[in-house]
Amino acid sequence: MKHILLSALLLLTACPEDSGEDTDPGTDPGTDPAAEYFATCDALTVDLGDQTPTGDCVLSQSIRGGTQLAIRADCTDENITGNLDKRHYVMVPDAVTRDALWLHLGGTGGQPSNTENIGEAAMMAGYRYISLAYTNNPSVAERCQCPDGPRVAECEGLVRYELLYGDDVTDLFVMEPDEAIVPRLVALLTALHDRAPGVGWDAYLDADGEPVWGDIAVSGFSQGGGMAGLIARDHVVDRAMYLSKGAGATLEAVIDPSTAQECTDDSECASEMCCPATDIQCDEPGDSAICLNLVPALYASEGADLDGDGVGDGDASDRATPGERQFAIIHRDESAYQNGPGIFASWGMNSAEVDVDSVVAPYAAAAQIFTTAAPARNDCSEHQSMGADACQARDENGDPVVRPAWLHAMTAPL
Repeated sequence: MKHILLSALLLLTACPEDSGEDTDPGTDPGTDPAAEYFATCDALTVDLGDQTPTGDCVLSQSIRGGTQLAIRADCTDENITGNLDKRHYVMVPDAVTRDALWLHLGGTGGQPSNTENIGEAAMMAGYRYISLAYTNNPSVAERCQCPDGPRVAECEGLVRYELLYGDDVTDLFVMEPDEAIVPRLVALLTALHDRAPGVGWDAYLDADGEPVWGDIAVSGFSQGGGMAGLIARDHVVDRAMYLSKGAGATLEAVIDPSTAQECTDDSECASEMCCPATDIQCDEPGDSAICLNLVPALYASEGADLDGDGVGDGDASDRATPGERQFAIIHRDESAYQNGPGIFASWGMNSAEVDVDSVVAPYAAAAQIFTTAAPARNDCSEHQSMGADACQARDENGDPVVRPAWLHAMTAPL
C-alpha cells in the first residue's frame, strides 16, 4: 500500500512559479524545519507530444448500436499541432434519444480509443458521445513539479484552468490557446456540423462559438476527472460523472507549512508515508524527511471562477453545477478513496455510498456515489481499473462491473 500511495502523491502534488522569493517570506529558514521544503523553482519545458499526423482526417465504421468516428484533431483546426497521435472519438447511436451531448476526458497519457466502453454506455443511454483528444501528457503534477519537492497549492488549479481554457494564468508552462480542451472541443463541434449540417452538432455552440454547457454532460477519469470537476465548478452542466476523482490532492504542509511534521520512519506519520520532499517516492526515509499527509487540492473547495483569473471564488457551495447533477465512481483500494468521498460530499453529493459489487441495479433514484473493490485486469492498478477499457473489472457476462453505475449516472432523473 505504501508504494501505491507514494505513486499517487507524485501525481497530485504541486509547486510554485519562480517568483524569486519564499512562499512564506515571514519564515526563518534557520529556525523552521519546514522552510527548506518550500523553496521556489523554475518552470518545466512541456513536450506537446507526437506532432506527426497519420491517416485520413476521418475514419468511420459501423459499430453495435451506432456509428463511430475517429477524427484527427489537426483536421478540425490547422493551429492544433500537438498530440496528433491521439484522435477524437465520436460515437453516435442509431437512435439519439437525449438532447444533451456526453463529453469524456481521459487520464494522463490516455487515448480516446481506450474509452469505448463508456461510449457504448452513453449510446445505450441515448447520448451522442465524444472522447476528446487533449493535451493530457505530462501529468498535472509534472507541470507543477520542481527539483526541491512540492510547492504552493494553487498550482494544480491554475494548471488545470490553463489546460482547459488556454488562458495564460500561470508561468509554469506555455499553453497554446488552440491546444486547450475547450478550443479543441469547439473546433471539433464546428467540424462535425460542417460535415453533417443537418444533424444538430451546432446546438452545442452558442452564437459566440462557445460551448452550451447546460446541454453538455461531462465525465472524466483521473486527470480528466479533475478537468470535469473544474468544468462543473465554473459552469452549470447537464450532469457530471467523476471516475476515481473529481479533484486532486496535495500535501497538507503545502497549504499550511506549520503542519509540516519531521519524521524518520513511516510509523510516525498518520499517512504512513515518511519521505524527503525531494524524493517523495522513497523506499526508505532519508535526511530531512517529512510526513506526506494528503489533503484535497485547494480548487476542490472553491466556487465558480467569476473573474477569469483561474482561481475559484467563494467556497464549494458556490460551485456552478448543483450537487444533485453530479455522480462519482471510485475504487475503495485506490489512494483517491482517502479524500474522494469527502470532496464529493462537499460538492453536494449527499447520498450514501453504493457498493456495486453487492448491490444490484436498478439503484435508488438518489444514489450518487458508487464504489467497488473488484480486482483490476491485465496487471493494472486499482486506480487504472476506473479508466481504460483493458483495465476494467468485468462481470460474468464480460461487461464492466461499474457499467450499471455509469448508466445510472447517465439516466437518473434530475
